[in-house]
Amino acid sequence: MLTISSNRIGMKDGLYSLNDLHIASGGEKKHKPAFFLRNEKTKEIVSELRNSNSLKNILRVKRGGEDQGTWVCKELVYSYAMWISAKFHIAVVRTFDAVASEYQVLDKRLDRLCRNLDVVTINLSNAGRFLNVAGKRIKPQLQRSIDETLKQMQPSLELVGGTNSEK
Repeated sequence: MLTISSNRIGMKDGLYSLNDLHIASGGEKKHKPAFFLRNEKTKEIVSELRNSNSLKNILRVKRGGEDQGTWVCKELVYSYAMWISAKFHIAVVRTFDAVASEYQVLDKRLDRLCRNLDVVTINLSNAGRFLNVAGKRIKPQLQRSIDETLKQMQPSLELVGGTNSEK
């Protein structure tokens, strides 16, 4: 989740809440999402995004019910922030950059953890194969050797101890 100016910005289906951004920007009436969407430049950007086919979700306006509000893609978040003010635009860009940087760190960590898991999995598989072989071949062989050694020791134990009749 994004936080801008101590305000959480909701996300749904890869889109960001323009209503939450409006609140984070200071909530002035003149900066309402509806006014932004009526702006000719905004209409051009939405049209270009739709024509580029690079995004599936660009804009969704839902009135009433659950998840009501205006939901937009990242490009429109930037446009909205720029439309509000230079100060808010910089705050939004820096927030997105910080999230992206944190994501990269977490992505590298996740990659490292997955590689470590792969190594452990391989080692455990090898250990499992060794235990299987040890359980089926080595352990019985060792047990036979122990039994044979005990048999060899048995007669010598009888000779060393003697019998009661010899006393």
